Amino acid sequence: MSLLNKFIEWYKSFKLKYVVQERRKHEYFINRYYAHLVDPFFTKLVYDLRFSPNMVTLISASMGIFAGVFFAFEYFIIGAFLVQLHHLFDGADGNLARLTNRCSNFGAMLDKYLDRVVRLVLLSSVLYITDVPIIIKILFVATLFFDLAIVHYFVLPFMKKYELVRAKWKQWCLNHGIIPAFDIFLIYFLLSVFGFLGRLDLFIYVIIIGKNIDWLYRVWECVKTKYYYKVKIKNV
Repeated sequence: MSLLNKFIEWYKSFKLKYVVQERRKHEYFINRYYAHLVDPFFTKLVYDLRFSPNMVTLISASMGIFAGVFFAFEYFIIGAFLVQLHHLFDGADGNLARLTNRCSNFGAMLDKYLDRVVRLVLLSSVLYITDVPIIIKILFVATLFFDLAIVHYFVLPFMKKYELVRAKWKQWCLNHGIIPAFDIFLIYFLLSVFGFLGRLDLFIYVIIIGKNIDWLYRVWECVKTKYYYKVKIKNV
């Protein structure tokens, strides 16, 4: 057996020990191929230190908030590093809760609301420090809010009524357990990338373009699906 194969076998057994239950059948690309491959090591760390899941949630949130502070003072590399620590500890708290059988409604709510605080701090600090025209900053904020509104008040309710007609490429992703979306985890990953490069201005433009394409495509899927079912009913 080659060294690589030995490592793969070791890693599989290691992950099974600390990730006792997969989160869900489908996962976002960044989580599936990066974060959830790394966060078992963070799970082991907090397990060995005998932290509670809620303590890990607080640590994760602190990393995210401090990242925002460092961004605001133009320490972009430190901020970028802390964003990734936030993301990885954010995965470790759920792993630890399931590993130690300490899942709770309070823990879930704490994680949910602290995630919102982190997003607000991070994105606000990026807007504060980034030298782009004010209209671009307004468009950035409007894009995020509009995307959120479209998804929660139109797309998700529509999906409860109809099975979406997917494009082949999107169905392929879903068949392989990947959720093809411009999600918050991709945003954090890009924030770290552009933070390391010291180009948060480019981050702003990429998010505006990516998020608008994302919600437009989701709406297009709904429109296409509605038309498909209308034609199907007429042909019955």
